Amino acid sequence: MDRRRLVNASSGAARADKNTGVKRRRDDGRLSRILLVITIVFLVAISGWWASLLGRLAGESYALAVQIHGDNHAATQVLARRRTMIMWESFAFSCVPVILLALSWRGAERERQQQSRLEAMLAASTHELKTPVAGLRALLESLKSGVLPAADAGPHLDQGLAACDRLERLAESITVRQAVLAGASPVERRKLGDLLDEVQRHRLVDSGVTYDLGDAAEVVLALPENAFRSVVDNLLDNAMRHADGKGVAVRARREGEHVMVEVLDGGRGFVPSEAESLFEPYRRGAGRTERRGTGLGLFLARTLAREMGGTLTGESEGPGRGATFRLRLPGKPA
Repeated sequence: MDRRRLVNASSGAARADKNTGVKRRRDDGRLSRILLVITIVFLVAISGWWASLLGRLAGESYALAVQIHGDNHAATQVLARRRTMIMWESFAFSCVPVILLALSWRGAERERQQQSRLEAMLAASTHELKTPVAGLRALLESLKSGVLPAADAGPHLDQGLAACDRLERLAESITVRQAVLAGASPVERRKLGDLLDEVQRHRLVDSGVTYDLGDAAEVVLALPENAFRSVVDNLLDNAMRHADGKGVAVRARREGEHVMVEVLDGGRGFVPSEAESLFEPYRRGAGRTERRGTGLGLFLARTLAREMGGTLTGESEGPGRGATFRLRLPGKPA
């Protein structure tokens, strides 16, 4: 009971932190846009006023020259050319601040998007870290106080080790994703079969997972380093949690210049209408609330799949009828 209370308190605090951060970010972004719009309007107004003043002065000088010398006099022709030049220069002078501010707006928008991505990752990682840490703390305190006898600690220790494994995978997923977003992850060209062999070696505990690749094993993928393994790790974590011992399978097939990798389980499934909500932070399908995990794995997997130029979708025929998650990536035969 204490452990559940700690986990729930951690989850609630993480959600509150996230909501506060999102609201603050929206308010700051709205204020910045308002100030930028005011600046644009002010500069355009000043530029327009000066352009109008210069054009009026040039027009008055030309009209006076026509009255004194006539249309064909040399002095009149010079003023006519100057009037035209002033008009075009005034137009260019008015356009320059608009162009510069438009570029500034574009840069600020890109920075805002990057900041939003970073804050989303920080919120997600904070939530993911708090939950297993709270569970581990409750377990250790129970062992230390004697509430949990050492003879009965076996299953709980297994849960603690699973939490440690989850923390390790989270740290790796964050590292890989941030490297990809920053463009610091080198692109590697590898066959699908070799990539999934690496996944199997990395996941020694998944003895119940079967693999069927067919001719897709020879498809070559050009992807950021470790990105594919991170996505498939998250998909397998999700499948193993909800399979209820019914087994998990990985299948692959070629689709033109793409490859489709499917992770299937025969477990709890979900309501078909909730497929998209599974990829949202802190959301899970009906009937999954009592399960371990926070639903962030699929959110992280989809964002990384998109950075690789692919898609990630989920499908189920309903609760109790299993689930299939499909990762589609660009790839060509070797």
